[in-house]
Amino acid sequence: MRIALDARYLRDEYSGIGVYSENLIEALARADSSHEYVVITHTSYRGTLEVGPNFTVISDHARPVSLRTVWTLQELLRKYEIELLHSLFPLCPLLWRGRLLVTVHDLQPLLDPAFTGGRILPLKMLYDAFYRFTYPSVLRKANYLVCDSFATKEYVRALFPDVANKVLVVHGGIGKDCFLPPDPADIERVREKYAIPDRFLFYIGSTRPNKNLPRMLDAFEEFIKRYPEHEDLCWVLVVKPDRFFDPFFASVRERGLLGRIQIHEQVSEADRRVFYHLATLLYFVTKFEGFGLPVLEAQAQGLPVLASTHGALPEIAGKAAILCDPDDVDSIVDGLARYFHDPALRDRMIAAGYENVKRFSWDKAAQEVLDMYNHLLS
Repeated sequence: MRIALDARYLRDEYSGIGVYSENLIEALARADSSHEYVVITHTSYRGTLEVGPNFTVISDHARPVSLRTVWTLQELLRKYEIELLHSLFPLCPLLWRGRLLVTVHDLQPLLDPAFTGGRILPLKMLYDAFYRFTYPSVLRKANYLVCDSFATKEYVRALFPDVANKVLVVHGGIGKDCFLPPDPADIERVREKYAIPDRFLFYIGSTRPNKNLPRMLDAFEEFIKRYPEHEDLCWVLVVKPDRFFDPFFASVRERGLLGRIQIHEQVSEADRRVFYHLATLLYFVTKFEGFGLPVLEAQAQGLPVLASTHGALPEIAGKAAILCDPDDVDSIVDGLARYFHDPALRDRMIAAGYENVKRFSWDKAAQEVLDMYNHLLS
């Protein structure tokens, strides 16, 4: 039986979906040697997937969100005689008639009008129309919908009650490398390369509206004003520049905070682990996450987490994080104050974080997905 995995978020830029795709594919390779797999990555992907001889890895030039995805990708699937398509994001050829599994990470394009912002109005309207047409079609076409959290499952059920009976939750995992302590030489190299401060809040991700960076900036500014004894505390961000980056950077500059806030573009996986290792606190009070991988990456490195009461973060962070209302600056400031003013809290959060990450396993996730494949192909 031949299964296609559309994994075109595997490309030359870091993304949560890319990390999800890479880890799930490699876990499937460990779990299954009987089915044939065709993995479709983006042509810009420079990584190497650790897979067996029953996996064929090909590349395609089209971005995941494109007309090719919903139209002419059908020809590629036909060429490889695919019987089951697993799209690792909620788009697929609309004329696909084979068996279909779709992973739904979140429904931001349908829930948040700002998601398609940062574009000229006609283009924003085209993207809005694209999502409004394609997402419902794909979700209704799928045999199974795989959500990476119960929070996402509830959003799907609320928007599309007619598909509720085929929605399953499969939590993602955390890569084994995330648990490894950085090499001391790497720590010194990264500290020098990026001029990392001694004490800093850490954020990694995009600058999209759901990430709540303007509100987090307000809260950081208010915290250092309200508690001047933390004059050495900085905020370090690793972001991939997107269409929302310039307004955020302009706001940082206008407030005169460039001396307290460092912004770095994408860094390697090894360097990212050093950032987690050196940070004082993961600052991740976002408005909506379908999963929230940075929370687990931080906890695996012994980094306490300040997160949000919204989306999947309470579900993923468990009892190991301080949770704040992402819409309330005072709530975020109070969360920061609680962490910094209770010396014993850090050790408790570190221990709870190590315990929390034990709940998540890519091998377990792969087996649950493989069970769905076998059911659909039987």
